[in-house]
Amino acid sequence: MLQTLLDHFLEFLRSKFKSPTGRSLTKLNGYVIKIYNDHSNTSRYEHDVLSEIARSNTIAFKVPRAFKLIKAQSGDMLIVERVIGHNLDGYLWKFWLCNDVKAVRSFYQLGKAMRELHSLDLSGLRTSNLPSSSFELKRRIIELAKGLVALRVVDKEVFRAISSALEKLDVANEIFSRATLHGELYFTHVLVQDGRIVLLDFHNAQKGPSYFDLAMLSVSLYVSLAFPFLALKRLASLIGTFLKGYYGKDLNTKVIRSLKLAELYVALEEILAYVNALHIKSSLTNLLTMLKIKRLRVAVKRIILPTLTTHQGH
Repeated sequence: MLQTLLDHFLEFLRSKFKSPTGRSLTKLNGYVIKIYNDHSNTSRYEHDVLSEIARSNTIAFKVPRAFKLIKAQSGDMLIVERVIGHNLDGYLWKFWLCNDVKAVRSFYQLGKAMRELHSLDLSGLRTSNLPSSSFELKRRIIELAKGLVALRVVDKEVFRAISSALEKLDVANEIFSRATLHGELYFTHVLVQDGRIVLLDFHNAQKGPSYFDLAMLSVSLYVSLAFPFLALKRLASLIGTFLKGYYGKDLNTKVIRSLKLAELYVALEEILAYVNALHIKSSLTNLLTMLKIKRLRVAVKRIILPTLTTHQGH
């Protein structure tokens, strides 16, 4: 009962402070109607991805059933199953406040679910343009950092720390394994229903390097305004549990440090995206965007870089 009340409260907060996405949701009885405000065929794409995953009879996770696609002049509509489950943020709050073990189990299960999703061979997926090698990843990070220094969003001290970390880090090849990506693995796109993981929102599914989903989950925690920043280091321990679920006995220090580098890349990309979005006229939206930029800058400086600059082997 308490978990359900917490879920409803956090869902209310998300609805009030959600940034514009070009999509809207209407919940009606056992259905969710997703309305896309463009005609880019995204609705058809998500319909097909959900349908093919459902036919795959996955074990570690499920997705909402896609019922019907409706083309309309005002925007395309996708009708999917309304899955009743618990949001991850409710578990996260209870873990932070009272060390509830349900969050630990859920993050381990989520790791196994992502491993299964990544192994699926889905047809018709878009190909990502994400960096797919150590050289490309490091080069893109330097480009992003230089650009953000020029915009006075990142200071030169942080840039030097980034450059130093990149010079010393030997990146694990495992993080570049080609996978079927969710594409937007925010913790808010995950439900837990009767102990089973439910993954939502597949409009950005793609083929690409596995690190992207794994890093995006962490960054979605760092940027979220739902938690006090002081909670993040504690919540970050759940990411280790998530990675154990994903890699199993193959998880090692080199892989963990390499994924921190991927987190740095995703965090810098997100900062740049938020900076570019600041032209939006709504003062509330701009305030929230600036707060998210601040959160990510602090996460880079206090959480990601300290891990990367720690001597290897420790």
